[in-house]
Amino acid sequence: MESKENAAHSAPPLRQSRGKRKALAELPANEWRDTKRGSAPRPSKPRTRSAARAEAEAEEARKRLEAEDAARGADVTRLLDPKRQDPGGAQAAVAPYLGDIDRYLRSLEVEPLRRPSPDYFQKIQKDISPKMRAVLVDWLVEVANEFKLQAETLYLAVSYVDRFLTVNVVTRDKLQLLGVTALRVAVKYEESESSKMKVNKYTDITDHTYTKQQIGGPTIATFLRRFIASCRGGNRISSKKLECICSYLAELSLLDYDCISYLPSVVAAACLFVARFTIRPKTHPWNLTLQHNTGYKVSDLQKSIFIIHELQLSIRYPDQKAIREKYEDLKFECVSRMASPREIPASFFEDCNK
Repeated sequence: MESKENAAHSAPPLRQSRGKRKALAELPANEWRDTKRGSAPRPSKPRTRSAARAEAEAEEARKRLEAEDAARGADVTRLLDPKRQDPGGAQAAVAPYLGDIDRYLRSLEVEPLRRPSPDYFQKIQKDISPKMRAVLVDWLVEVANEFKLQAETLYLAVSYVDRFLTVNVVTRDKLQLLGVTALRVAVKYEESESSKMKVNKYTDITDHTYTKQQIGGPTIATFLRRFIASCRGGNRISSKKLECICSYLAELSLLDYDCISYLPSVVAAACLFVARFTIRPKTHPWNLTLQHNTGYKVSDLQKSIFIIHELQLSIRYPDQKAIREKYEDLKFECVSRMASPREIPASFFEDCNK
């Protein structure tokens, strides 16, 4: 293991993502005006109808982009589930089917083709290490954050990386290529309907080794949304903080190779436990309602809880800072700066009884 850790330090550094790019549609059309003197625009040739139409379409596109950006930053709920327009109404509409949906998602997450091997570094990979994987995930978080990708896209990309490494030997100079390719495929699947349809091309080029359904699948984010909904109360402020902490802890879990040995639903439940403990460290984080809605007792989650808590305390992977810096932002309630007790009381790991 020591040789692998040393090898991590000799690996070529990942290229950092560049600063914010400014879309052409965002450039002001009247940038050449002399606003201080209030002078009229310079005379130009009469506009044709096609030119006027093109200008109007560009302005409409600019406004649409601004509206989308505002929607992304307006509410952390939309960050966790951007397609949800009316959470209350949507939840009421699907209430009769929640049991079937949950059973279906649980059946998907245990399918062998969706699960990476928890020992692929020991059995398959010889030139890369868990430390290198963490550096790659840290970089993917930066890229996803820069391009404002959905949370589900990031989780799916990391899942693709692990599943690929389970069956294919990759050298360290190709690891970043694997990461960006995985992100590209995840974007095609998650980000829009038009892009989602193009996922068929990826099944074609693999000679139909994988189906469109196999390319997708439930991730930690999928279950986290459902679990958080089960403990929302009337206090919107505390509810938003809980969502932010859960999202933060879930992204930290992507760094840790040990987490892939647990089902996504287990990691999601562990994140919820640690988040609730962080907000109210003197109150038992688990109860019968959460036990029923997640399907897990505290004793089922104990090992994964310890991992998530150590990630939160920076005991694990302290050098990977992209996720911590991301969640220092006000829109995420600065949750990465929140202090959490270093010890979880032993009584909190006792299963709830009726």
